[in-house]
Amino acid sequence: MCSPALAVGVASIVATVASTAMSAYSQSKSADYQAQVATNNQITANQNARIALQQGQVQEQTQDIKTGEMIGAVKANEAASGVNPNTGSAVDVRSSAAETGEMDALTIRYNSNLQARNLQYQGAQYGAEAQMYGAEGNWAVANSILGGASSVSNKWLMYNQTGVPGFGNSGTGMLNPNSGGWGY
Repeated sequence: MCSPALAVGVASIVATVASTAMSAYSQSKSADYQAQVATNNQITANQNARIALQQGQVQEQTQDIKTGEMIGAVKANEAASGVNPNTGSAVDVRSSAAETGEMDALTIRYNSNLQARNLQYQGAQYGAEAQMYGAEGNWAVANSILGGASSVSNKWLMYNQTGVPGFGNSGTGMLNPNSGGWGY
């Protein structure tokens, strides 16, 4: 028959081991979840980067069309006003309008490329974050196991030093280091 102190000591150690296992599992699952969230954010950021480029291309084409329409309207107004649209300041006005329209289109392209690049960087950061969480999960498990082992050994030592039967110094069960094996 085992002593109540031995039963309490063993129960305490078993509870510590179970708690350690649950803590390691919980930390691992939490890190897995965080890694998946970061991966999903990376996918979204990369999709948004592609969308930003596509929208920029459409806006640039729209600007080119508007510029062409504006230049055509200016030329038609010049001709309707009796001005020769092929000489002098009439050509300069249309040339200036074309340059302004091209500058607007280039600004649209630049802004969409900048937005896409920033989203790609954000996606890369999320990817790195996902890798970090994956590693963190592994380290959390190792940390929990080491912490639990330390706690179990501290309890074993405390029970041994306080003379609880069965924890090494009484020879009535469990491992007895003085007997070279089990102390039954």
